[in-house]
Amino acid sequence: MDRARVLQLVERMRAAGVGVWIDEGGIHGASLWGQEIVDAIESARVMVLMLSDASITSDNVVKELSIASEDKKPILPVYLHQAEIPKSMRYQLAGIQHIEYYEGNEEVAFRSMCAALSRLGVTNDGEGDASESVAPATAHRPELSIRPSAGFGNGKWVTALLALAVIGLVLALVLPPGDTPAPALGRAQDNKPGATGEAVVPQGNKTSLAVIPVRNIGPASEENFLAEGMHEEIDAMLSMAPNLMVKDGSRFKPQANDAGAIGKALQVEAIVTGSVRQAAGQLRVIVKLVDTRTEANLWTKTFDKKEGDVFAIQREIAQSVAEGLSIELDAGYETRLAKRQPDNLEAYNLYLKGRALWNTRTKEKMTAAIADFELALAKDPGFALAHVGIADCHSMLAHYGHSPSIIAYPKAKKELQAALKLNSGISEAHSSLGWVYYDYDLDWENGKRAFEEALRINPSNPEANRWYSQLLIANYDPKALEQIDTALTLNPTSPINKIVQVRILNAFGKLDDALKAAEKVNESDPAYFLSPYAKIEVLTLQNKYDEAL
Repeated sequence: MDRARVLQLVERMRAAGVGVWIDEGGIHGASLWGQEIVDAIESARVMVLMLSDASITSDNVVKELSIASEDKKPILPVYLHQAEIPKSMRYQLAGIQHIEYYEGNEEVAFRSMCAALSRLGVTNDGEGDASESVAPATAHRPELSIRPSAGFGNGKWVTALLALAVIGLVLALVLPPGDTPAPALGRAQDNKPGATGEAVVPQGNKTSLAVIPVRNIGPASEENFLAEGMHEEIDAMLSMAPNLMVKDGSRFKPQANDAGAIGKALQVEAIVTGSVRQAAGQLRVIVKLVDTRTEANLWTKTFDKKEGDVFAIQREIAQSVAEGLSIELDAGYETRLAKRQPDNLEAYNLYLKGRALWNTRTKEKMTAAIADFELALAKDPGFALAHVGIADCHSMLAHYGHSPSIIAYPKAKKELQAALKLNSGISEAHSSLGWVYYDYDLDWENGKRAFEEALRINPSNPEANRWYSQLLIANYDPKALEQIDTALTLNPTSPINKIVQVRILNAFGKLDDALKAAEKVNESDPAYFLSPYAKIEVLTLQNKYDEAL
């Protein structure tokens, strides 16, 4: 049965223009067999290793894997079903990404294989030599993904060698890219995009995704800032990827295992979920990309590293997720991600603590947050986001009436200028500057430019979408409705977003719609201190004073 499935895959590859070499009776004699296999591996660019209960017990497969490994050939393991890697293969496959070509998931696995081979240098741009084999493909850490759909059927694909042992028979084939999750190999596993579920289908021209807060499974006494910060930072990093809409999945932390329900609630095609354990200076992070329609793991990855490597882990997760969703990333994406982050872990933890305090919008806690952000800067003067944090505290202290605007807003602007001097590619800095222009300077032209720059860098920036809608309504621009709708799409449960929506609908005289929206504000978060006022505003505008009272 394994052999039949592999042969079907081979035919599909050939139909797609991929040169495939397979022993279908073409090798005669043991001596020629060995020579043919060695020659095929040496001339191949990537080895695709088909794994099953039969193949992992084959001495021939172990030998071929050893040859490919010694020749430093990329190896792409593809699982036909769940199988535990024997000790004889563990060393060569440790840390390598995998594809799960399970029954029922072949379509997604096929696409993932195409994407993986592309990343491993197997191209179909018409320049490759169809006679050139690709050696066993080892899946390394995620690289920039190339969509397999681009010209896949027309160009010449450089052939890939596929090694498979089924019932003692080893087949060498040429197969296209793939990557997916794989069983634990004792080290950080790199299970590449999506061989386990159906392909993620974009909404319009964007793929939708939600990042669920990472569970902290470390010692109970340990603070949770790292886990929460990892969620926020991965969310922000993914939001910077092109053609990817990242929605807020914060409220679904308790339901992280119910991908189907989350997908329906947020209308997303996939979710990112996982856990982190921090103890004795060590980190273990496990992350999964899950298809919300099939609830299949598109890939799973485990990191066992020092806690100081948290920033590299976050960047790799973001790149792996984008890759798993077939999002093409430009060459500067990794650099932009790295520039967001500090060099000092303690500074990062202080920043996360400050952000948690800022989110309360209370005078005491926002004032305390400023102290945390300042301490973060003392430990890492180049940490631009800490300047943004200080600025946001001053802005909101003024906006909520806790500090004189004439004092607080100039301080905010000074901090934002410092942040942008360190890193002009931070969306948060531009959106916060846009808010100062709008709320204090009344300089709507510069505010508009700042918000648009923030959204160019990160279209899913929650504050930028909401604040920009408020600037637009100040000029009665109908685009304000579209802008707040985008903010609500990204975070449909935010009471602040819903209140802004009510006020925009009020401004355009859509009072019936505004009343419906106001009722949802209270449903969303009855404890939010502005919740009752949304409905009061609408009723007052409708001249229903008795009801408003």
